[in-house]
Amino acid sequence: MKKLLGVIVLGLLWCSTSYANIIMQDLINALVETKKPKSIEVANNLKSTGDNDKSYDLVIRKANLNLEDAKKIANAINRVDQKKGPKLHTISMSFNQDLKDDGVIAILDQIPKTTSVIAFVECGITDKAGQAIIDWAFKANNLDGIYIEGNTFSKIMEAKFEKLRIDNRNLTVLSEWASEDFKEMVKKTFN
Repeated sequence: MKKLLGVIVLGLLWCSTSYANIIMQDLINALVETKKPKSIEVANNLKSTGDNDKSYDLVIRKANLNLEDAKKIANAINRVDQKKGPKLHTISMSFNQDLKDDGVIAILDQIPKTTSVIAFVECGITDKAGQAIIDWAFKANNLDGIYIEGNTFSKIMEAKFEKLRIDNRNLTVLSEWASEDFKEMVKKTFN
């Protein structure tokens, strides 16, 4: 049944393609290949990318993504960028606890430095990915927001995030939950 569903979804995705769809096809395929309902939903949304779209958002929250999924998605994002496709504006892979440090690092290694917002809230990451986020932020040239609440960072790493905030006044960096109420609101609101 899952194979049949995959074939049907892929068939639908190949219908009425624009040039932008052709460029986005690797990413659409990578999302479908995860066989995760949320990723397939995102893939279906991406197929509506038109030739006039200059950017896209990739929001794959609460999708049970893991390292293998992250690598496939990251490589596909890179291919879209190499083909001069729409620019990745926002990537949110929040609430994917199985991404861990290596999954987040795999994404950071491939996404364009022009990405404006990155979000890895409650992704099971530690100082290893925290440092990779900081290193990536220093290379980025259009960064507006970093959202990484609900992970396990040391006080030393939190101090580095604070320095990043101070050094970049126009950059929002949320590395800790502001309150339990805010945390619950975010979990209920952002799917």
